[in-house]
Amino acid sequence: MSFDRGPTRDRRSKAIHLPRSLKVGFGGFPLKAFQMEDVFPLSLDELWNLLHAHVDEGRLREIHPRFLSGQSIREGDIVEFHGLSYPREKVAERVIRIGGRPSKSTWTYRIEPPTRYAYEVVFPNGSMLRIDNSYSSTEGGTLVKTSGEVSLKQVPSFLAVGIVKRSFNRSDREDLAFARRMVRSNERSR
Repeated sequence: MSFDRGPTRDRRSKAIHLPRSLKVGFGGFPLKAFQMEDVFPLSLDELWNLLHAHVDEGRLREIHPRFLSGQSIREGDIVEFHGLSYPREKVAERVIRIGGRPSKSTWTYRIEPPTRYAYEVVFPNGSMLRIDNSYSSTEGGTLVKTSGEVSLKQVPSFLAVGIVKRSFNRSDREDLAFARRMVRSNERSR
């Protein structure tokens, strides 16, 4: 099975324009809303196996090397999906490399397999990112619909959305590379 989808393509996006006074992030910075959707080239079950790896702090650093350290602070009730356990809610503190420098962050998750994986990332300077992904099976993989809001201190909102999209494209490449390694490992163990 091959996961190579060729050149990286940008997720299609539709901007949502909300009055700035209605959406304000941590620290009083305005949030810019955005939406994206794309077909991720893994089946729904394969994608949730990959998302399960993201819940483990050690494996998360293996998937995404920019995560330097992390620890789970709190986990909620457990939900089972295809033999794997996911916390419905999770809070983690992490150090992530951004622009070559380490930055502390707090991640709060809401996980409802197989349809929803949402999270909020808050940085000490007041910057924040909220993501709500929904998933459904489709031809060629899994349809991922993303609703998000971003506010980066001292970054114009149109640039902040672009930064987030580039980060998602990078994460997609890292996720696919990790998924390939998982498949090869499973094939060798048979």
